[in-house]
Amino acid sequence: MNSQELSEETKQAYITASSHNKLAEELGISLMSLDRYARDNLWDLEHKLYWQDLALTKLKEGASKGNTTAIKELLKLMGIGRPVGRPPKAKVEEYLAVEANLEKGFKEDLDRLSKEDRL
Repeated sequence: MNSQELSEETKQAYITASSHNKLAEELGISLMSLDRYARDNLWDLEHKLYWQDLALTKLKEGASKGNTTAIKELLKLMGIGRPVGRPPKAKVEEYLAVEANLEKGFKEDLDRLSKEDRL
């Protein structure tokens, strides 16, 4: 395929398409050819950015209406949300305190044993 085979309209259709398979069928080319052409011309990056912007816009709309799920998703995108499965901070601090206490006890035992060896 050369650059004149796929027009600016095709580029916009690719970027906004929710199904590249259907677009390839409409254009009468294989999906692999369409994807290769899109990668070569960086349409795939524009497609990704378009859908990320669209999703972010929808999340912002939901958050402005008080949708708690949208708010949580926006916080995750900003890196503020707690990942799924991550323990609460109090449990992490408790675990670290126990580990520090065990480490201290181990060091004391080693010191005591080394003193006994010297006697």
